Formats: sequence, structure tokens, C-alpha cells
Amino acid sequence: MSVSLKEKKFLVPWRTYIVPIRVLKPHEEVCRDYVLKLYDEIVEDKVLKKPLLVENRYCIVLDGHHRYAVLKMLGARVAPIFLVDYDSSLIEVYSWREDWNVTKKLVISAGLTGNKLPYKTSRHILKDLVIPDVNIPLERLTGNHK
Repeated sequence: MSVSLKEKKFLVPWRTYIVPIRVLKPHEEVCRDYVLKLYDEIVEDKVLKKPLLVENRYCIVLDGHHRYAVLKMLGARVAPIFLVDYDSSLIEVYSWREDWNVTKKLVISAGLTGNKLPYKTSRHILKDLVIPDVNIPLERLTGNHK
């Protein structure tokens, strides 16, 4: 599955993959209340609609920390990810918080060290890119086929 730019061009390396959840490294904390709300929604839908946004060098989760937490709660063995080149100028990072200056280097460091940033610190913008929906059944992610 390729991603298309607004001009209908394709970026072949930037695509959706299914990977073992154990290789993913979150860089940010989550809000427990939102995780529980999202858990109920995902379980009711029986599908994961959106992939996690992940950088390609270290498998650090850039966006989708709450979905990642829900997948862990469900015992998922694999997760859908949209893999991107974090060095690309098409990806920018900002902070949701006025008192933080978030950089790509800070995000990578938090993901590699496990010293996670507070909830809602980083905000990643993908310029002219659309992350496709995946709509993957939960049983495919957990391995609980009936």
C-alpha cells in the first residue's frame, strides 16, 4: 500500500506494515482515562482503524501512543504501522505545550532511553501526506482467530 501526495505522486518507502508490537518504542506517556475510553471504542468496533505513525530507524512511535497502549492491553502480538523517514522535511514536530521546545532529537532520545515525554507533548505534522486507514480486525492483531 503506497501513500499518495496531493499531486498523486507515490512515495514507495513510506507505507503501512504489520510488525511485532515488541519492536515499537513509545516516546510519550498516555492519559489513562483516554486509553480506557479508546479501549472501549476499539473493542466495540472490533477493528483498529488507524496505524501507528512510526519512524524508520529505531521504530519509535511518533503518533498513536493511546492506540499502542490499547493494543498492549488487548495482548496484541502485532501492530499496523505507517513507517516514515523521520529525517524528511515532510515531517515536522512541534509541542502542544507552550513550555516545551520539542525537537526530533528529543523525541528519538525519549524513545531510545525510555524517559518518556509527558502526555501530549509532541505534535507531528506530515506535510502533504495522508496516512491511510487500515481497518484491521483485532483478531488478526491478537492472534485470537476463532
